[in-house]
Amino acid sequence: MKNMCFTLSFVALMLSCNSDEVSVNPEVEPSLVGRWHLVGFETTVMYEFTDTLRYTIYSSDGTFGGVETAIPNPNSWVWDGDQVVVDMNFGNESRLTPVFKCEGQVIDWYDSEDQFAGTYFRENFDYSSCTE
Repeated sequence: MKNMCFTLSFVALMLSCNSDEVSVNPEVEPSLVGRWHLVGFETTVMYEFTDTLRYTIYSSDGTFGGVETAIPNPNSWVWDGDQVVVDMNFGNESRLTPVFKCEGQVIDWYDSEDQFAGTYFRENFDYSSCTE
């Protein structure tokens, strides 16, 4: 009987969760790990960052698959101080400084000369709600 009550409680808890909601604790350093839309290309390009790799996923209809559908040969990336360095292969690299906004749900990117380079927002985040 105890197992049944526990199981029912667990199922009720899981059903009450909404996977579309993204919560970030403001006391925790924002993370690059996750899936990001590129502003201006929201329905065609998505980047997925793991701890060491950046995958590029394309879509023709706004529906994105997982990393198994990404273009081959993901790019490795590392933090170098406050910059993110992405190995673009063949001796090329992207070196940008992220500025996290809206509790880590949005990133504005800047190059070494503080020139704006683009914006990412997390998958399932309403970018229009970011007013920072």
